[in-house]
Parts: sequence; C-alpha cells; structure tokens
Amino acid sequence: MVNSFCFYVPIKLIDSLVFLQRVIFNHKFYKRFNLLILPSLMLFFVTGCNNTPQQQTIRSSEIFGTQITIIINGLSEDKAALAIGESFAHMENMHQQFHAWQEGELTIINRAIAADALPLTMSGPMAMMMAQSVDYARRSNGLFNPAAGKIFKAWGAHAHTPAQDLPTLALASLLPAPKMEEVKLFGILLQYAPPESKFDFGAIAKGVALDNVRDILHRHEVKDALINVGGNIMALGKNDNKAWRVRLHPVGGVVDLMDGEAIATSGDLVRSFVSGKRRYHHIIDTRTGESSVLNRATTAISGDEKHAGAISDAAATALMIADDDEAQQFLKNFGLVAALQKRTNDEIRLWGEMEERRQ
Repeated sequence: MVNSFCFYVPIKLIDSLVFLQRVIFNHKFYKRFNLLILPSLMLFFVTGCNNTPQQQTIRSSEIFGTQITIIINGLSEDKAALAIGESFAHMENMHQQFHAWQEGELTIINRAIAADALPLTMSGPMAMMMAQSVDYARRSNGLFNPAAGKIFKAWGAHAHTPAQDLPTLALASLLPAPKMEEVKLFGILLQYAPPESKFDFGAIAKGVALDNVRDILHRHEVKDALINVGGNIMALGKNDNKAWRVRLHPVGGVVDLMDGEAIATSGDLVRSFVSGKRRYHHIIDTRTGESSVLNRATTAISGDEKHAGAISDAAATALMIADDDEAQQFLKNFGLVAALQKRTNDEIRLWGEMEERRQ
C-alpha cells in the first residue's frame, strides 16, 4: 500500500529568513542581481510520496551574498556532503574572482582597461566568462551588456546598500555605453575592450555557478539533485521518480524542470525605489542609461547541455528590457525552452513551452 503522506522540504522558511537577513544586514557582492532573483522571489518546494523515499541530503550556505541550497537524492550522506562541500568551495572561489568591486581578478582587469594596459592574460575561468558574455551580448543584440559597469555603478550597484535615489552623476556622460560584443579575445588573452568598459558579471555569475556545480556533482556520480543559487535553479535527474517542481513566484503557479534544465528569474520587486511617479530598478537598459520600463519580471528556462545555467541567467536579464519582437527573437537566439514576461501593466507574455508547462 502506497503511503499517501507527502513531505515538504522547508525551503520557503529558510529562504524567507535569509531574505529578512539580507534586508537587515545588506550582504554584499552581486547584490544588484542577487536581490532581484532571491529565493524569496522564486521559492521552490520538493515533494515526494513513497513508502521508501530516497536518502536525501540538504545543505545550505551563504555565498555571493545570497542563499545557496543543494539537495541530493539517492546518495549516502557522507558522499553527498563531500560533493556539496566541493561545490560550496568552488563558489567561494568564484565569489572572490568575479567580484565587481572588491579586490580580485576582475578588478585587476578593469584597472588594466582604465590604464590602457591591454592585452592582458586571464585565468581560464575568467576567459570563459568573457567569451560567454560576448556570445550572449550578440545573441541579445546588446541588451545583455556586462561591459557597462560604470553605468551600473552610477545606479548604486557597487555598494553594500541598495540605491534609493536617482544617480548624482550625469548619465549622458556615460553614453553611449561600451558594447560587450566589441570585446576581442584570443584564448585566455584579453586583446581589446572598449575604452570605457568596466566589467560586471552579476547578470551571469550565478548561472555559471549552476553549470559548474552540475559538473562537480556529476563527477561525484550524483544523478538526482536540485541546485538553488540565489533563486537560479537547476534540476538533475528526478525527485523520487517525479520531475523537480519549482514555483514561478512573479506570476504564480509552478513548473516542472526536466533533467539538466535551469530556470532564472529577473525583476524589480526588491531592489527598486520610486521617485516622482516612476519606479526605478537595477536592470539597466544600457542604450538609455536608465532602468527598463517595459517589464517588471521575467523568467527564462534553458535546457542547453553545457550552459543551461548561464544562458537562463543572461536571457532573463535581457528579457527585462525586451519587447514582444525582441523576446521572440531571444527565444530562438538563446535556444530557450520557455520564457515569460510580466509587463509593468501586469500583462503576462508566455513564450515557447511556458503556456503548456506552467501549472
């Protein structure tokens, strides 16, 4: 007889506490993007109904200034803890390496650009991050633009406390913004970057972390797992023979993730302020130097075999700026499984398989 009892992992409670902690203590690092994709914006739950549920190991940590949770099924606790420990250590290294304003490899690169000291040799992971960013900038027709860090900084992104007022610096002085797609790479050599470039990979770093953690878990022979990096989520295998299910918080409902799929959400719910009669947030349209006005929240799902995490992350950001025509083009350019946009007038646009997969 099948036991009808269903267990619910208390991730909502964990994420809600972390959200309150973030608001009170204002953790740093990639805050501009972590806050908008906090677990509290897309809380996920795991359910199972079985007489003999799989061994399940859950571990959480605070990295990138946000909550990281990894759930592994079907592996002994010792083996699962070893895999998760290596994953956390890897993300701690990423935290330092890709930080936009604390000392690390990225700040060294940004100083070299300012000093006209290119070409410059980069580490392998940095070169990969650069190459992916150039690729995604081209796929998004420049709406994904990590080279525009000076504009992001003007909006308060490189600070421990979220901006609550308009920039004091004249934005016109920062336009036109440098274009990521104009960056020239040769292997691990950064040959050229537009002179006003200041790289900030906050719109892709957590997605890259998902892809890297997936590879780590695979090396540890993990087949069934759910990885949550500040609300960017990737599913591996299944949860007790069922698909992993995550909540679409910006619009309501849930969606099942297939093996290897990643989901990312972007939005203005948390890191925003009102000035006059307009709501401003941290997702900047670098063509105008101001926050996008068309959308309030977006979600992207990618099933890319190698870069599902990074693609979903970058696409969700670009979709915040995109209109209908651009969104449909991005669906093709990024190879997205599904996407959605919530307009500022609360209209919902569903793209790809989202209408049939949303429950």
